[in-house]
Amino acid sequence: MSHDTRHRHIMNGGTIEDASNDTLLLLEAKLALTNKGLHDFPEMPFALPPIELLLVNLQLATEFDYDTD
Repeated sequence: MSHDTRHRHIMNGGTIEDASNDTLLLLEAKLALTNKGLHDFPEMPFALPPIELLLVNLQLATEFDYDTD
């Protein structure tokens, strides 16, 4: 799985760190199907949220950041 993700990222100009994070996100998604997660395996690192999700949250925070008075 990690080799496929790494190959796809390198072919698209991505970094190895992005590929590693995407692999962790894929593992997390597959583990969720069995009601498990990376937290159930203490030796495994955690994945960072995808940048798209962070940007959406930043946009939402900006939208809600106004003076209600």
